[in-house]
Amino acid sequence: MNKWLGLAKRIDAFSRWTGIVCSYLIIPLTLLVVYEVVTRSFQHPTIWTFEMSNFFYGAHFMLVAAYGLLYKSHVTIDLFSGRFSKKTQAILSLICYIFMYFPFIAVFLYFGFSYSLNSWSMMEKSWSIWGPPLYPIKTVIPITAVMLLLQGISEVIKTVDVVFQERGGAHES
Repeated sequence: MNKWLGLAKRIDAFSRWTGIVCSYLIIPLTLLVVYEVVTRSFQHPTIWTFEMSNFFYGAHFMLVAAYGLLYKSHVTIDLFSGRFSKKTQAILSLICYIFMYFPFIAVFLYFGFSYSLNSWSMMEKSWSIWGPPLYPIKTVIPITAVMLLLQGISEVIKTVDVVFQERGGAHES
């Protein structure tokens, strides 16, 4: 089990690092919004800031999702499960990962890659007057899916460890 926990620690470190790095996308987003507010107040709005702010916000939101999973910041409902033992909670968590999380991630990966590849194949551009390329931002979708898959694997490894700790089993693989 120690090898698996080592893998989980490496995945956690990667999610932590990418989450911290990508959290800084909020700075250019904020500067962009402030710039637009100032230019609008002088009756000189731009045609590109709204779309660019959507790109920054979308990338920020997506690329910190694995970080959010690592730190348990996603929405959960533990109305009943919070009353169970740690082992029972871990078993329920494993069931949810296997039957809900990983199937969702599989669909997310499949359609995210398809969506991104299609956008790259036609060098898709926005319909707006500014018309920026969309394929770079659409590439964030499959990247996010892969990051969530990895972090989900880490969470399952740690959850399995909780189940075996509760049982008093050995952690050797």
